Amino acid sequence: MSPNLRSPLRTLFSSVCLTLAAVAQNAAPRPQLHVIHDVRLSDAADAPRHALVLRDGRIESVLDVAAELPAGARVIDGRGMLAVPGLIDAFTQAGFETPTPVAQQDDPPSEASDVYIDMRVANRKGIQPAFRAAELFNLAKDKSAPWRESGFGALLAAPSGQLLAGTSALCVTRETAARDAILIAEVFAHAAFRATGPGYPSTLMGYHAQLRQFFLDAAHHAELEARYTAGRPGPRPAHDEQLEAARGLVKRERRVMCEADSAQDIQRWIRLADELGLRIGIVGGREAWKVANELKTREIPVVLTLQWGDEPKDPNEKDKKAKKGEAPKEGEVSEKKPEAESATSEKAEPAQETKPEKKAEETKADDKKEWNYEEPLGVREAKRARWVEGRDCALRLHEAGVTFAFGSGSGNGSELLKKVRTLVENGLPADAALAALTSGAARLVGAEQHLGAIAAGRDATLALWTATPVKKDSKVAWLFVDGFPNEYEVKPEEKLEGKPDDGVDASGIWDCEVKNDQGPQKATLTVKMTPEGEVTGTLVTTGQRGERTVDVKGSVVGKTLVIEGSYTMRETEVTTKWKVELDGGSLKGSVTLRGPWGETTSEVTGERKPKWLEDEAAYEGEEACCGHK
Repeated sequence: MSPNLRSPLRTLFSSVCLTLAAVAQNAAPRPQLHVIHDVRLSDAADAPRHALVLRDGRIESVLDVAAELPAGARVIDGRGMLAVPGLIDAFTQAGFETPTPVAQQDDPPSEASDVYIDMRVANRKGIQPAFRAAELFNLAKDKSAPWRESGFGALLAAPSGQLLAGTSALCVTRETAARDAILIAEVFAHAAFRATGPGYPSTLMGYHAQLRQFFLDAAHHAELEARYTAGRPGPRPAHDEQLEAARGLVKRERRVMCEADSAQDIQRWIRLADELGLRIGIVGGREAWKVANELKTREIPVVLTLQWGDEPKDPNEKDKKAKKGEAPKEGEVSEKKPEAESATSEKAEPAQETKPEKKAEETKADDKKEWNYEEPLGVREAKRARWVEGRDCALRLHEAGVTFAFGSGSGNGSELLKKVRTLVENGLPADAALAALTSGAARLVGAEQHLGAIAAGRDATLALWTATPVKKDSKVAWLFVDGFPNEYEVKPEEKLEGKPDDGVDASGIWDCEVKNDQGPQKATLTVKMTPEGEVTGTLVTTGQRGERTVDVKGSVVGKTLVIEGSYTMRETEVTTKWKVELDGGSLKGSVTLRGPWGETTSEVTGERKPKWLEDEAAYEGEEACCGHK
């Protein structure tokens, strides 16, 4: 080859290589070919086993476990775990902040003019239906982790807090660039009886008037456009994206998801929808059960955000336990005398243990004890009943046949899943709860061709669970989002096996101190132990939000006491676990708190109250109950 020809060819070859390298560097990453072997597709113990082939972000095929597997694939041993479609959070504000609409979009009024008798032409406070969440969505890597760790493969990023806040986007939860995370750029329009900022409107009546005026303006704008296009008389229409965006809502091309918790607000949205010609759904829905029949008849779906608030203590808990035949907890007053006491009552009274006399300082301290107000029983019962009704709303909607899904709102996926599990524990069928997180949610957001089922052609967004996700002890071992894997360590639950050592009894009232970063915190642990080592009782702690009582249970093996309980704090579930060593009247060990933030471990020490102090506390409680001294 001529040297003169070789040089241009070498230059051309180098240019092609550089171009291909640049393209490869900028191209979106492709998931590896995976085969998930030996998985179940139903929660039945004898369910047939399958192999799932994942290629290019999709489920290529669902094979029998004995079928020949494709060459070159990375094989993951499913170990008989349950394969479940990636869960869907159907309403969240994660990934962006809803902007405040520009209220005034016309020329300011002249200061020299007379007083205006009507509102400004383009007062758009709370109005921005043209806003698209897809334009701002960018879920940080650390923010997306709580969804993935809980098996969520997709979330509906929804604007919130305005009369017409904008349009939501369906996004996947994997770590990727924003443009690769968006699955459906426009899903629902979102509305609420709220509008941030000063000025009109700021009341419920004003919100109604603002919405009516806006849709009247949208109809007028459409008429001006039609006349202008046809060359008919009339002014040229302004360029107004907000009025143009309203056209699709009036034509019922896009559903408007309306935030409402009370039954009254839900009915207000239904009447407005009839008046304005909108196709609506409900978000929040704490009292949706009160209008379940109307929601079913009108085919109005509900996205439940499960905002129950802190759980009020059941004022009749002791009576309910008594009917079930459960023994009263340590410190509770029981009119039934112990058998041992009855057996010896006819005999000579034994010498009583001498109680040490109280010091003057202790007497003064007792006199200064604060009197804590307790609401009347009827008030406490009513509060508890309202809370239970809100919690059980999903069960009532299921019974009525209303379409519903779940959304975390301002929370995250892990908090949402914990609340759904609470619903299942209180009567919601597990299959209905799982459908509201998978297939039902996928249909609602218009992604049933991609998500919500494990079948050939669907997106490779699925998880491997130790059991159905809506059961409390179920754990996720693998999550695939668009075919990209996330593996999680599944730690076996710590179960103590054995019996207490001779002479070891955890029963009693323990004054404890928990040492953490915020300083020492006082706690009172009141428990009762059976001869077999089973422990039940209550844990009372005092913090910034006052006194909190948590029911706990666990066991004693040897000299080790392990107890666990959970409570709700600011709409999130927190689990507390104590693991301590008993040494006569002392205990020492650790306290682990698990919440949406992760885990924190603190040191705990405690001393058991002397028996005579426990008896005195019970005696004083009996005096107060009987109303005499």
